[in-house]
Amino acid sequence: MHSILSFIFTISLVVIVHEFGHFIVAKMFKVSVEKFSVGFGKVLYRKKIGLTEFSLRLIPLGGFVKFYEELKSKDLNLFENISLFKKSLIVLAGPLINFIFAFFLLLFLNQGEQFKVTPQITAINSQSVAAKLGFEINDVIVSINNKKINSVTDHNKALIELANKDLTYKLLRNNVEILIKVNSSDRTDLKIKKFNRNSPNGLYFFPSSENSVEISDVLPGSPAEISGIKKHDRIINVDNEVIFNSLDFVGLVTSKANEPIAIKLLRNRELISITVTPMLNTENIKSIGVIGVMIKQNIDNKDKYIYYFKFSNLEIIYNSFYDVFEGIKMVFKSFINIIAGNIDWRLLSGPISIAELSSETISMGVITYLSFLVFLNINVGFLNLLPIPTLDGGQLFFYIIEAVLGRPLKHQNMIICQRLGVFLLFLLFMLAVYNDVFNLMMN
Repeated sequence: MHSILSFIFTISLVVIVHEFGHFIVAKMFKVSVEKFSVGFGKVLYRKKIGLTEFSLRLIPLGGFVKFYEELKSKDLNLFENISLFKKSLIVLAGPLINFIFAFFLLLFLNQGEQFKVTPQITAINSQSVAAKLGFEINDVIVSINNKKINSVTDHNKALIELANKDLTYKLLRNNVEILIKVNSSDRTDLKIKKFNRNSPNGLYFFPSSENSVEISDVLPGSPAEISGIKKHDRIINVDNEVIFNSLDFVGLVTSKANEPIAIKLLRNRELISITVTPMLNTENIKSIGVIGVMIKQNIDNKDKYIYYFKFSNLEIIYNSFYDVFEGIKMVFKSFINIIAGNIDWRLLSGPISIAELSSETISMGVITYLSFLVFLNINVGFLNLLPIPTLDGGQLFFYIIEAVLGRPLKHQNMIICQRLGVFLLFLLFMLAVYNDVFNLMMN
């Protein structure tokens, strides 16, 4: 229920922002707006203010602004009667305000003390390509394909930018620079793999490391308490899969509902093996296995891996603009790489993934949730600029054709294009839902 409510709240917020862009620019040009709707389908609530009916509808997967199509009174100013330039600005305002909203969120997020995680390797999956190629714990990544890497975020962005490329890592090991090449055919960072959750090509960074996940509490009467798991136990592995971080542990436990799992723990410097059967929990958006523990990641050595800094007022503005621009660029490159097959198409997420992320980020605090909103607004803004009929980008494409030809497309041709656009969007939506279900099964 928490996932569903957080999804509805998050999507509705993004939709309101988007449609408000269309609405406010239309009002600037004195265009009469008939309806402002959040959601599709059956109307749950409506209220008319002035000439506009505001409504909340049953299906929370979008929204729309509808303009008056005929002159019902002399007070109306029809959308069709304004210039092509003004029409284009009204259509463009939707995606643009998503980017502007992301910018203002970043202005807030870039305030105060900031931090970055140094790109120093803290753990390596022993079965991964990184282990086979000779990466070692404590190696510091200096650059990839001559692109300087200053943080873990830089590293992850570089992997997307170089999605179809061989990677040449420059590493600093014991103050000596070395080079390691990762062939594109060996890369697993942009592919769906069951145990490739948090380790691009098998590399882990702070706070991930061996023995770093600790049991912070055990619920009374839970499978964990019954099996003998205790507070302060350190988790070594689950079913012989080494646990480097909290997500590793959660991913393995949740996928094993009603199946016994073997957990190796470190307790007072003594290794202990315990078998526990996660019970089925159906309260989440998907049924998962739980054992009744709270866990935390050890960050006692954070000063070794995290460096702190502050932006000046001008830097806050500049970096907020830059982050939005980089976000748009990253979404564009990801989109192109998915089409080209360089990124596994099963990484394309749909409403189930958004619901889970909404719930998780809300639970993790305001900063994490606002960061997710930045990501979501940039993605929604970009998606709506795609030249697909029924999207804002498709409408803008029609206006470009009209400007070139000096006349609009024939009405029948536009209807055909819009139907094809609806069909294409339906296919994309079904693909995203399929991926969500597939990923749920993988996890």
